[in-house]
Formats: sequence, C-alpha cells, structure tokens
Amino acid sequence: MNDSSSPRVPCARVVRRALPVLCGLLLGGAATTTAATAGATIVERVVAVVGESAILLSELRERARPFLLRAEQQGEDEAVHAAKTSQLYTQLLDHMVDEELEQKAANRANVSVTEHEIDDALARVASQNGGLTVQQVIEEAEHSGLSERNYRLELRRQLLEAKLMNLRILGRLRITDDDVAAAYQKLVVEERRQLDFRAAWIRISAPRSLPPDALRDRRAVADAVYARARRGEDFAELARKYSDDRATRASGGLLGELHPGDLSPELESVTELLDVGDVSEPIRQGEDFVILKIVERAESKLPAFQDAKSELRERVYMDKMNQARKRWLEGLRRQTHVEIRL
Repeated sequence: MNDSSSPRVPCARVVRRALPVLCGLLLGGAATTTAATAGATIVERVVAVVGESAILLSELRERARPFLLRAEQQGEDEAVHAAKTSQLYTQLLDHMVDEELEQKAANRANVSVTEHEIDDALARVASQNGGLTVQQVIEEAEHSGLSERNYRLELRRQLLEAKLMNLRILGRLRITDDDVAAAYQKLVVEERRQLDFRAAWIRISAPRSLPPDALRDRRAVADAVYARARRGEDFAELARKYSDDRATRASGGLLGELHPGDLSPELESVTELLDVGDVSEPIRQGEDFVILKIVERAESKLPAFQDAKSELRERVYMDKMNQARKRWLEGLRRQTHVEIRL
C-alpha cells in the first residue's frame, strides 16, 4: 500500500504532475498569458472567499504559471489559447478552495507540517527518481516554472493533505476481495470492447403480437433450451433443432468472426460479460429471444488476475480514497461559506 505521507509530486522534472487533476488541460496547446501588458498596472482583486480567508488573483496566477509556461512553448489559435486558460483558471481555483478548506480543517485538528518533514519529502523525491540530488530536483522545478519556495509549498500542501487523510479517512477504508475482482472484471470488459470474437446463437421466435399465454410459452422454450445448453448439451445441435433463424440454423447458429459493434447494443453488452464457451440467458431482441454463445475471442493482453491482484488492490484503494476525500470536502464546503468571484 502507498505510504500516505509521501508527496504526490514524484520528481521536479515532472512538476506538471504536481496537480494531477489539472496537468492534462494544456497538453497539446498553448494558452494566452493573463498578465497585463508590459508596463501596465496590475490591479489586485479577490477571486474567491473561503470562510474569512480570501484567495487573490495574484495567487491564482502564480499557481498557474508553470502550466502556462509549458503551454506557451506550444503554439495555437488565440481563441483556443484563451479558452484553455479560462478552463485552467476555473479548475485551479476550485483546487485552491479545496486546499484552503483542508488548511482550516488542519488548524482545527492541530495538524501541521514542519520544515524537516518537507526536507525529508524532497530527499525522497530525489532518491525515487534516479538518485538525483535535492539541488537537481529544485533546479528542474525552477526550469519548469516553479520556484523553490513554491515547490516546497506544493510539497507542504500534499503532506498536509496526507496527514488529514490519515486522520479523517484512511482508517475507515475497507478493500475487499470482491472490490478487487470487480476492478479486474471492469478491465476485462473494457478490453473486450476492442477484441474480435466468434459467436453462435439460437433465436426463438416470439412476436410481441402474440397473446400473453403464447408469449409465456415461447419464453419457456427459450429458458429450457438455455438450461440444456448450460448443462453442457451440444449448442450446435440445439441450434439446429430449436433455432428459428434460417440463415444460421444449419450451421449450428454460427455467426462467424465479429468485430465489436457488429451486434445490436443489447446483444453486444452481453457478449462483453461472457467468457469463451459461456452461454447467455435468453435476451429479448426485436421479435425474438436470443441465446448467445461465445465460441472464440482474440487473445487478451491482460495479465492473469493473480498477477495483477496487488496492483489492482492499490488502484481500488486510491479510487476509494479519492471518493472519500471528495465526500469529505463536499461536507466541508457545506459547513463553510465559499464564494467564487472569478
């Protein structure tokens, strides 16, 4: 499990990951600078109020500077630049409001971060990134537009958040084997949406215009065929005997090679959940009940569940942590006057 006291910024050379929620906003495009024209007077103003505290425009600009510096090295249409800058400012300000709420919670709980702890965090960042020296980390941060002071402040914010999470949230998190299995199944389904496969089906005609009793009889036939297929009876023989699809009945219901999206959405969603050899329950599609079998699927590139279990547990842990943090911050916002003036 992660050391929750470790800073999230792994290295100064990747300072762009210091605010993971925001770092992708300006990739692939520049943003117009928001500083006033050279020589003009910059008028300070409040862009947000959190309780009795104010967040200033100059503070927001300072926090945005590393992102804007990276963006200015690109080159893009001025209107696009302005839109991305506005998006950055909006999301960054929201992040700063959360930080102010966390600071107030830390003050109430007498939680703080010492300079010694920040020094230790810097040393860990350096050692975890190819044995860099602390000075090299700082130099690379400065090259990315983040001064040593602001880099240390970012580490402090992250260490403070980690302490608060330890105090308020971590003890309540529970990761079960079912959570981990569900996370793996989600990856499996996502991959299957990209993989070709071969399938067979049995279609039991059941026009919706039939009387209710007749429809129930057709459903009973579909259920009985499904039960026999599940018990291991030959699917092809069942198709030849019971399927009402003339195009595939003689071939045992074989559909041949299929690409994701070839089947109707209601059938496609079922195939994603079936392993090779599995048979679906009867699915209502149009005027028929359809029973599907996956005959073959392109080879998966995913590691086996047991091999991925440790990493998946870590991922589930982080997901639950982020969800718990979000709920906690929402609670703080409800208890605190927050006003956005950007």
